[in-house]
Amino acid sequence: MPKLPPAVLLLVLLVIGGTLGVFISRKPLSDKTTVPTTEPENLKSQITLLEGQVEYLQGQVGALQEENAQLLQKLGSLGMKGVPKMDLPPAGDDPPDFVGMGIELMKFRKLQALPIPTASTSQAEVERVILAWLRKRQPEDEAPRFALALTALGWIEKPVDPLPLRAAILARQLGGWHDAETGTLLITEDKSASGRPAPDRPLAIAFSQLLREYGGTLFPEENRRPLTTDERLARECLLAGDAGLTRFLFSLQNPAALPKTELPAGDPDHPLNEVPMPVFLKELALFPASRGFDFAQSLHSAGEFAQLNAAYSRPPVTCAEVIEPERYLDTITLPPASIEFASMKVADSEPYWDDRLGKFVCFTALRAHNSEEDAGRAARGWKGDRLLAYSAPDAPRDHAAWQTLWLTPEDAAAFFKAMRNGLTQRYDTKPTTDTADAMSLESQGRQVHLLRNRGGLGVLLIDAADPGFASALRFTLDSVSKPAP
Repeated sequence: MPKLPPAVLLLVLLVIGGTLGVFISRKPLSDKTTVPTTEPENLKSQITLLEGQVEYLQGQVGALQEENAQLLQKLGSLGMKGVPKMDLPPAGDDPPDFVGMGIELMKFRKLQALPIPTASTSQAEVERVILAWLRKRQPEDEAPRFALALTALGWIEKPVDPLPLRAAILARQLGGWHDAETGTLLITEDKSASGRPAPDRPLAIAFSQLLREYGGTLFPEENRRPLTTDERLARECLLAGDAGLTRFLFSLQNPAALPKTELPAGDPDHPLNEVPMPVFLKELALFPASRGFDFAQSLHSAGEFAQLNAAYSRPPVTCAEVIEPERYLDTITLPPASIEFASMKVADSEPYWDDRLGKFVCFTALRAHNSEEDAGRAARGWKGDRLLAYSAPDAPRDHAAWQTLWLTPEDAAAFFKAMRNGLTQRYDTKPTTDTADAMSLESQGRQVHLLRNRGGLGVLLIDAADPGFASALRFTLDSVSKPAP
């Protein structure tokens, strides 16, 4: 017998239920009027017939439920080229309903969005898709040049390409990613070792739904202008923080969605520690998830999810707004200071890197050789900064100049003191010049100068490969003594 459509099946069940009620219950309507009774033999045969029909329809309901579960599992591969069909689990296992979870998460997040079709794949494939997305955000050699500039400052030991390492971190943090090429949510199918955290599938779904919804707004491909490190980190904080908060609040109402294991990130067995990433770069890679959560929570407290939705049309422009959400919510807050130089051409060389690092990078650099409390105090009055890096072909490290600007002379003095402490510890030598406004040292083939400038509100750090270029940097970049407007 053919299967009945669900709507017809429901109607039949209702009719059967009503008929059974008529046959079985024949109560008097009044003292004078009663419903004629049915012969016992006829009633028994009709009940037997109806019981058989009910049994058949129950079987049809079970078949439809099983078919519905299979369709949800296969939804990720319908109509998409190059996406392998998801293998159904062995009989008796409950298939993970990623599509249903996506519907529930987006309903909870109050986003009018269809669920993303889902496919299982390897962690290596998830890393590949993430890396392709990152390369579009920082094309050509943009990311390696950033690493060269950090090496010139001495903040990482040797230059690396940060993007493959960042992709590995994200794949382990999320366990999935939205592949815009196929419109599919790729979920890591790899099983974690005993005692180690499994991929956080609800977080991967929440992040991917938000990336599909707002990724084009935060990181537009058309009319793309290069984002500073500070801007990029701030936008990543909004996205990662929103996903983390959505996943956290959803888990409070759905305890089954909570992570099964809680392994500290500092544990050597934590998956994030498998990635051989320089410590400084790893701090930057982990910042969006950690501090972004607090930022998203502050926006949610101010106006629930509507406030988070609105933030994508006016994303934070600096990590200072992420660290201090009240700055973002204050509509009259001034943007970061624009630092200008009379010229950036030094000894016939143009900088290959020109960037704003931001408050968090400043704090991270100081924390390497200062206590967290001292580093936080020294970075508190950050107003703006600008990093320039120049090629030094005959030296192990390039030349770097980092101009910072502070809200008050006291803030500049606190930064100067903490940076001086870090430089003397890192180079393990005594300064040749050491005053309240200037410090110089020579070590490991480097010429290092730290200068108070710009009317007492600025601090200029020069870390050069030879004395001549160090002098040229100081003469060219320190020629502006007035604070930037």
